[in-house]
Amino acid sequence: MQSSRLKNIIILILALVNIFLLGSLSVRKNAQLETRRQVQEQLVALFSASDLTLDPKAVSFQTPPSGGTLTRDADQERQLAAALLGKGLSHSSQSGVIYSYESDAGAAVFSAGGSFDAAVLLENGTDAERFCRKICKQFQYDSFTAANEYGQFTAGAVRSFDSYPVPNCTISFALQGDTLTVSGTFLPSAFSAAGEEEPLSAAAALTAFLGSHRESGAVVSAVTDMYPCYTVQSTSAAAMTLTPTWCICTDFGLYYVNCYTGAVTRG
Repeated sequence: MQSSRLKNIIILILALVNIFLLGSLSVRKNAQLETRRQVQEQLVALFSASDLTLDPKAVSFQTPPSGGTLTRDADQERQLAAALLGKGLSHSSQSGVIYSYESDAGAAVFSAGGSFDAAVLLENGTDAERFCRKICKQFQYDSFTAANEYGQFTAGAVRSFDSYPVPNCTISFALQGDTLTVSGTFLPSAFSAAGEEEPLSAAAALTAFLGSHRESGAVVSAVTDMYPCYTVQSTSAAAMTLTPTWCICTDFGLYYVNCYTGAVTRG
């Protein structure tokens, strides 16, 4: 009996502990929601004072990604060249800065800064859109769009990195006759995180945007959405860097706020 009573007491204690923890979590969750609501209200009021409409639902509470540098990977570039040009690929290098690839189907050139160009002779019967979609899916270019106006096929997509879009890293396609021209920026997967610098929160990014708007007098009347992304910076001689950025969507286009400097640029 004593053993049974002790067991019941332990079960009761554990149940009470669980109830306490659930109550504590609920209180913290409610406090967090209240804090977020207050932030939204304050930002909406701040924007309204400048004759701007801010949708409260647009205020994000996501954490921006970490910034860092990308290390060039010639093997990955070769994989893209092979996907475009097919078999029988040959290559050459100019001082390890520019890599060129050739096959019977065409040629491709990659620079150290990530930019590349290619010309591909498509085989008869090749569906150009399907070919482009396959390339984009294989190399993480999302938001694919295609058009075929006046007999001219064009397509494009935006690179994503670690599930975050990189708006200024794109790939574009244009078909002239049987030749598909391709140009864009290639991002390797090797990533080294930067220091522990704290990126701007969404609230701070919106405040920076509002300050920039006041100075520039841009024709913006409403902010409808925002989301974290990356922007890529590169030169022909330096490593590529990924910078965490807030994309702010307005009725006058997109604006980007650098999460480290607070600098605002028009998309």
